[in-house]
Amino acid sequence: MSTASTTLTRSPEVIRADFREKGYALFPGVISRERALEIREFLLREFEREFPNENYDEADIIFDHLRKFPNLMDTITNPKLVEALKLILGDEIILMPPASCIRNSFWNLHTDVTTMTSQGYLVAQRPDFTGVAVAIYLQDNDEQGGGMFVVPGTHRLEEDPLVEQKLRLKGIGVPFTHRILRKLTNNRFPRYEDFSAYEKGGIDIPSKMGDALIMDMRLLHRGSQPQPGVKKTRSKLGIFTTVTAPGEGDYIDYWMEYLHSDHDHPFHYLKDKRDISLLQEAATEAGFLAAL
Repeated sequence: MSTASTTLTRSPEVIRADFREKGYALFPGVISRERALEIREFLLREFEREFPNENYDEADIIFDHLRKFPNLMDTITNPKLVEALKLILGDEIILMPPASCIRNSFWNLHTDVTTMTSQGYLVAQRPDFTGVAVAIYLQDNDEQGGGMFVVPGTHRLEEDPLVEQKLRLKGIGVPFTHRILRKLTNNRFPRYEDFSAYEKGGIDIPSKMGDALIMDMRLLHRGSQPQPGVKKTRSKLGIFTTVTAPGEGDYIDYWMEYLHSDHDHPFHYLKDKRDISLLQEAATEAGFLAAL
């Protein structure tokens, strides 16, 4: 298993260049271990209340956590993280709406723009696209997994290589010959479920509890898996937010149009009446903006 270096002891110029090359940067100790433990205990209770039958192999998601749980605001407004984001994106940054806490995320390979791209919103193909995902895990990435697996450099591909395969996995655009083969082989071939060909060169990020992983949304990634033979005995918890630079022209409006659309995505809660005044005030005080 390969590992990745952190930003520790490196200059801002080196960090930015490395991010442009690899598509991610790990910032150690953004949340103190003591605070991360507090947050972990709080979220364990919230997940148990909302999803009482935990399955280590199935992901549970609490959306809109920054609005629901103001006590978690420091996971995005703390100075260490804001400084890291501005180092990567520049002095003007905007917190985008998709924000969630996820328990036991061990999904297959994807990018954070695969679904959006497959539905015709080409936000990620704009030259001014700078969207990053921020992941803070509430356990070390160890033999049970607990963090992120990434394929460095894949954010620079001209097109998302998974769009077509994921559409075919849903039965969309499957060639006639493939349909016959799938039927004859009980869906074993072609293996649309197998993304291993795109995982070559991938690494598990050696994150610790409270570290922040900032990742280009176009980067191929998935949850890190337990090492062979290791049984999952621990809840995997992560906090995820999305941040971007302002871009040009209708960049933000175009992105928000997708988030508020009727397309098949998990963000329809954004259409509900939501009071995010506390979040907006906290964001302004921390030195950035929070979109609706």
